[in-house]
Amino acid sequence: MKNKYVVYVLYVILFVAFWNLLDFLYSTFLTHSGYQLAAGTDLLIPLAAALVTGYLFFLREK
Repeated sequence: MKNKYVVYVLYVILFVAFWNLLDFLYSTFLTHSGYQLAAGTDLLIPLAAALVTGYLFFLREK
């Protein structure tokens, strides 16, 4: 039972990191603008999405 919580936490961390990596690549190579880390769009939105999808994928009882 404890293993699914570890997977859930890793999923949330990697989801947020991957979101920011894609945002960095988009800003750098496609729009040629500087990347700026914003608390709302780069941390809170992906965190909320990761918590919800992670719950649906890993913690929900089927």
